[in-house]
Amino acid sequence: MGHLAALGYRCGAPAPRGYGGTTAPPEPTSYTIFHIVGDLVALLDALELPQVFLVGHDWGAIVSWNLCLLRPDRVRALVNLSVAFMPRRPAEKPLDYFRRAYGDDYYVCRFQEPGIEKEFTSFDLKRFFKLALIVQTTGSSAMSLKKMRASNKEITLPPWLSEEDISYLASVYAKTGFAGGINYYRCLNLNWELMAPWTGAKVLVPTKFIVGDGDLAYHLPGVKNYVHKGGLKKDVPMLEEVVVIKGAGHFIQQERAQEVSDHIYNYIKKFNPGVPTPTLSKL
Repeated sequence: MGHLAALGYRCGAPAPRGYGGTTAPPEPTSYTIFHIVGDLVALLDALELPQVFLVGHDWGAIVSWNLCLLRPDRVRALVNLSVAFMPRRPAEKPLDYFRRAYGDDYYVCRFQEPGIEKEFTSFDLKRFFKLALIVQTTGSSAMSLKKMRASNKEITLPPWLSEEDISYLASVYAKTGFAGGINYYRCLNLNWELMAPWTGAKVLVPTKFIVGDGDLAYHLPGVKNYVHKGGLKKDVPMLEEVVVIKGAGHFIQQERAQEVSDHIYNYIKKFNPGVPTPTLSKL
């Protein structure tokens, strides 16, 4: 954001409901994709912004894909990081997919359990975030709360992650808890039901997709083939470029901050050459 702001763009990073200082309603059914996209549309209306450039990462990417799917008129162009578009597959619900791929112990499946957010209260939150942000394992061992709690390995932070970053995250989540974020996962199957009318719908926004070749989301079953063998282009017809950054993992916007910033700027500047567009929203 600092890089783009220095180039003359007005940048904003809204906290989605359930995160930061939001009111964070407790019931999971308040976190459907309609609620989250609706919040963003309401924010754009409140700021009197008819359109923005949009950048998303991880859950922010999922929300960004859906904002573009449901309200393409509000997005001039999209740059999404790490998580590819996930079209609705009528034959299989999302949780069935994850259970089939990784089993019931996979963190996405475990997050469905009522009250699991209370398990985080027994963690040293600084240690938890260190383990979570540098995780490189896949399958049921990824983000396993039991294994993370039992781990006593020494943690060396990579250059892109500081003790200050970790302390900030730990302090925020010590106040807010984890229920808001976990509720996004609890809505996966509900979103699948609600989005039935959009089965087969296309994302009709100019798009660039960036992913690290070591990103766990890039290695989910079927994702690589989907991205590189025509599936993503079919569902996102205005996809203009896919960038795979060698040696990068999931938190690519931190690991390769300058490189990713350059990719974003080089893409969005072509829509208004020589005259920066005033607003970019980052999720």
